[in-house]
Amino acid sequence: MNKCTKVILSLTSVIILIFAASCSKNQSARDDGKALHGNIEVVTDTEHGPQLKLAADKFNEIHKKSKVDVIVVKDTDNNVRSILDNYRYHSDILTVSDSCMKHVLSAYSDKILKMTNSVNSYKNNLLGDKVSNDTMKGSLYALPWDTYPKAIVYRKDIFYQEGVDVNNIKTWSDYIEVGRKIKKNTGGTFMGNVSDCNDNIFLLLANQLGTSYFNESGKLGFKSQKWARVMELAKIFYGEDLIKDFDSKSALIDGLNENKVLSFIADPTYIKLLMNTYPKDNYKWSIMKLPAFEPGGNRDASLGGTNLVINKNTKQANLAQAFINFALTDNKLQLDLLNQYGRFPVYTTAYNFVDFNKRISYFNDRVWDLFARVEEGSFGINYTKNFPQIRDKISKVLTGINIKNQNLKNIEENIEIHL
Repeated sequence: MNKCTKVILSLTSVIILIFAASCSKNQSARDDGKALHGNIEVVTDTEHGPQLKLAADKFNEIHKKSKVDVIVVKDTDNNVRSILDNYRYHSDILTVSDSCMKHVLSAYSDKILKMTNSVNSYKNNLLGDKVSNDTMKGSLYALPWDTYPKAIVYRKDIFYQEGVDVNNIKTWSDYIEVGRKIKKNTGGTFMGNVSDCNDNIFLLLANQLGTSYFNESGKLGFKSQKWARVMELAKIFYGEDLIKDFDSKSALIDGLNENKVLSFIADPTYIKLLMNTYPKDNYKWSIMKLPAFEPGGNRDASLGGTNLVINKNTKQANLAQAFINFALTDNKLQLDLLNQYGRFPVYTTAYNFVDFNKRISYFNDRVWDLFARVEEGSFGINYTKNFPQIRDKISKVLTGINIKNQNLKNIEENIEIHL
């Protein structure tokens, strides 16, 4: 057999193997489509309803004999027991926020289906801190759905008019000096913030310093030096009226009109809302990382997220798991969810997609790449089973009005009283 014949036979063998693998893969997809049949329902909140509806529609297109429906309710976190018991809604899957996950596991783990062995093929590609939050006693009870890395969106036109070079803003002190100047010269609100669970300015700053309400040992950490720094910074912002709290994301975005708000703390969902609300204002806005507490310090922070839980009462466990696997790992879906809703993926493989790293013309910047780097550089938050209860008590004390009008010692004493 001559050399040419050997080469031809080798190439033929490779082609046959590729074709066989392709056929096997396609056959597997067809077999999965046949195997997956029945109906399941996902119960979620208003924020995540459209996102999961898109995922369900894409899944239903592939698996013709199955159907995933999405039920949107006002609140899932405070109704987990009734949802798991199918008291008001039939649920095969429900969503639970990061901050409530440990509490839910401690109270209702016997009503939740374990997923430990069903996600081994991609578990290591999910954000580790999120997976840890879904784990109890070595068993995985949920999977993370999204995450909320934080950055600052600012009026680049006004910053330019005021002679501000954002490359010189390295620390919060630098940012405050810029804020004092711009506030004095324009009369606008320098920084906007939404005062909800995912945008709590105090917890956000604490996360930047690597702490939260609870330290790594699970003990309350308000008497720490890190929290003292958080309070001192907040005192400046609120005391000098450099920051304004809004009740909702939409209220903040509406406040951007007529130069009323000149910068704001944002996660990826704000980016899409901004572009959709003011499509012609692309010349106005730019984005940068959070300033650090000290030169060379951490500029990354991430706060918030929700998780997918399978109801142990489901009669369609395989279908529920298949949908979750698809929703978290389908490459095209990750980009569709990001570009349509600003839903930031927990599947870190997506951070390396070519389209993920393209410039967004509205900002003329690689915005999604910036958020990916922020997410990867952020500290995890130590949520505990008591976190929701502590958060609700603390939120009554740590308010902008209290920070502005009371001294920090009184606020710390009030925190201790409420706890």
